[in-house]
Amino acid sequence: MTDTKTEKLKFKLELWSTHWDKPPVAEILINDTSCHRAEITSTEDKPTRIEFEHTLEDGEEYNLKIVRSGKDRHQTIVENSEIVQDQLLHIKNLEIDEIDLGALIYEGVYTPEYPEPWATQQRSAGQELPVSFKNVNTMGHNGVWQLRFASPFYMWLLENLY
Repeated sequence: MTDTKTEKLKFKLELWSTHWDKPPVAEILINDTSCHRAEITSTEDKPTRIEFEHTLEDGEEYNLKIVRSGKDRHQTIVENSEIVQDQLLHIKNLEIDEIDLGALIYEGVYTPEYPEPWATQQRSAGQELPVSFKNVNTMGHNGVWQLRFASPFYMWLLENLY
């Protein structure tokens, strides 16, 4: 019999998209466990609400991931060097155990998968493409947004609020 302490937390995410042709796909994972996967067709005014529960073990670290996919090179339309149509995935809100994480979502790290041949063209033109971004809640490229946290959640929250 194990005496490992656990906590069951409720996760609520609100996602929405900007798209004109095909919507982006979002898969939500805790570490490598998939908790939800769907096309995100909603708007900022009426975002898609994703809710699930996950059991965590005390003393362990976790990674909440949003894997964004579904974008190909035809989803971004450029005219006269301006993007006129695009496909974007936005994080509107994140709650864990009925606590709105607010600005803590900006602690998440977004690692885009740059499309080819665009990425090579950008690098050839002298543009440096960052490996990852912090302080973002919009994902333009396919890729992964990750927020690391630990259990017990309330201890992690207290340590990271200020």
